[in-house]
Amino acid sequence: MKNNRINLRMVCALSSILLVSNGLQAMREEVEKNIKKLLKTNKCQNCNLQAADLRRAKLRGADLQGANLVGANLEDTDLRGANLNKAILFDTIFTDTNLKKANFQDALLLGAKLKDADLRWANFRGANLEDTDLRGAKLRGANLGGAKLKGAIFRRENLTDADFRGANLEQAKKEITMTNEEIIASGAKLDKNTILPSGKKYSN
Repeated sequence: MKNNRINLRMVCALSSILLVSNGLQAMREEVEKNIKKLLKTNKCQNCNLQAADLRRAKLRGADLQGANLVGANLEDTDLRGANLNKAILFDTIFTDTNLKKANFQDALLLGAKLKDADLRWANFRGANLEDTDLRGAKLRGANLGGAKLKGAIFRRENLTDADFRGANLEQAKKEITMTNEEIIASGAKLDKNTILPSGKKYSN
């Protein structure tokens, strides 16, 4: 009887492993199918692109609204003018990526890597960029109004004309913790609803 119980547990455990393995394989196949669709049509709304390798792809003007790009690698990819509205971008890699005039409105970018990316005139209004790496990113003219930037890392010299009105910059960092004075002197646009690195609201 005891051996039967042990055998039953082993069968259940093996079945679970097979189910998980089959599920992962199905997901990989789905992602590969969606990558082909994206590269062919330049659009993939609300599709699954988790952990997709899209390095150096030519996706200028691509429509990726609502797409799941968690953990995807888009290093050195051309995404100028792309639509990433409401996209899910946790830990997505955008290092050296051209995102000029891209639309990230209401997107989720927690922990995304945007180091040295071109974000000039990109729209991040209402986006969540908590703990993102923005070091070296070009942010001139970028719209970050109402964005959540708690714990984000960036450099003061790259913030000229960036719009932070209504944004939350609490605990934002510049290699080390950024001061209120540094963000105020950066040339960025601030208003009474902007939360500064100390957690206080901006007042001029």
